[in-house]
This record gives sequence, structure tokens and C-alpha cells, in this order.
Amino acid sequence: MAIPTPSVPKGHMLRALATPLDSDPREVSRARRTARGALTSWGLGDLADDMALIVSELVTNAVQHGEGPIVMVLQQRDDTVLIEVADASPRLPVPRQESAGEESGRGLALVQACSDDWGCRARGRNDGKWVWCRRSLRSAATTPVDQPSLLEAAS
Repeated sequence: MAIPTPSVPKGHMLRALATPLDSDPREVSRARRTARGALTSWGLGDLADDMALIVSELVTNAVQHGEGPIVMVLQQRDDTVLIEVADASPRLPVPRQESAGEESGRGLALVQACSDDWGCRARGRNDGKWVWCRRSLRSAATTPVDQPSLLEAAS
């Protein structure tokens, strides 16, 4: 599974971490811990709860609806954090309408609520997909201090 290597103009910050994961539900917690640890070590601990929620949702979707091995990529480019999760299934995710009685189906709505932008793209002809989201560090800095994180609000 090829991991994209972006070019970075001189003077711009790039931190990146790629983590291969098995298609196993137990890998969701490992992905969450990995993301939280990376963000904290990058000095972005204030984003850790929301980004861990996003990672949980994207990796869970890849495990439940994807195929083959999974790769999670975290990147910080200047004032933006990017999360990408790849799997081998060419089927693109489709957000569902929330239903009060259902226990699942809210993942992409949570991803949308916690990020500035999200989407998916094919990895090539029948080679799977990347599902990604982006969050500006500026939008995180403008969140009111007394407002609970989305992870706390979801519990």
C-alpha cells in the first residue's frame, strides 16, 4: 500500500506518521492511542480528544466496511492537521441519515462535526480508497474553553 509523500515548500512545517493496521476491531484502540500520542508529542494535545474520536470513526469504518490492510496517516502541515485512513475496498463511504433508534451510522456525521473538511478519493483503479479529514489549528484555538470536547459530549 503506497503512502503519499507530499512535497513541502521551504519554511513550512510537516510532521507525519504512517501506521499500518490490521483489519481487526482491536486495532481501533491502537490507532486512537497512536494518534493521541503523536498529537501530544507535536504539542497539539488540545486537539487530541477530537482527533482521537475522528480516528476511531475512520478506522472503525475501514474495519467494518473496508477490505484488506489499513493505513492511518497523520500529518501536520503548518496550521492544519490531516488524518487519512486507507483500505483496499473501492467502495466509498456514504453518510447515512441519523436515526434515533440505531446504534450505528453516526460516524461520518461525527467526523464532519469535528473537522473543517472531509472527503474520500480512490487510490487507483480497484486499489481501494483514502478517507480523509482536515482540521485547522486556528479553528481549535477558537473553541470556547468551557465547551466540552466532542468526545466528552458523545459519551
